[in-house]
Amino acid sequence: MNIESTSPAGFVLHELTWSVRVLTAEQLRRMLVARHGPSVSTRSLTRSLRAEDLVSSTRVAVAFYEASERIASRSLGQTVPNLGALAWQLEKRWRNVCSRRVTIFWATQRAARLFGGVANFDRHASQLEHDLGTASILVRYHESYPELADRWVGEDILRRDFAPHHRSMSKIPDAAVVLKNRIVRVIEFGGQYSARRLRRFDAHFHNKHSIPYDVW
Repeated sequence: MNIESTSPAGFVLHELTWSVRVLTAEQLRRMLVARHGPSVSTRSLTRSLRAEDLVSSTRVAVAFYEASERIASRSLGQTVPNLGALAWQLEKRWRNVCSRRVTIFWATQRAARLFGGVANFDRHASQLEHDLGTASILVRYHESYPELADRWVGEDILRRDFAPHHRSMSKIPDAAVVLKNRIVRVIEFGGQYSARRLRRFDAHFHNKHSIPYDVW
């Protein structure tokens, strides 16, 4: 099969080894439609990728929040958001999240070697919930901000390639928008974060390192 970066298969493998750790079947479908059109069969494509030992899949019951828009952001010169209110909003939204059964896909170590990325799938429930929430942001980027989606770098790549050389990456966000090896914005999927944790996040990225951020 064609796994060049411009092909649908190459696109999926790049996203699973450079951008996020895991995607649901529906998230994959939406990304493929956004970037390669509705004619690509997600089922056929994933079947071929599994046959080539490039992705693995399973059915799981998991509760996760699908982020549809950023709920807080801060660019340079802007005042700090109301982080107490943000913490309450994050806490409140998780109360209404119900478990559902979904098919999930993640990259194999073979795919990571072929694409020079990382395969770091974690089945632990809380990590899976957070990873799928982060993936939902990437889906929205591909649908609404494709030029930024192409500059998205995921947490594991930031830890491997950026943390040793960028002091700002002593704290690793869920993702970052990177332009010419420069981190221009960090992206965080909001879990049940306290106001104190959000203040530390704001202080590190905005105040200390002058990097804009979005919380979804």
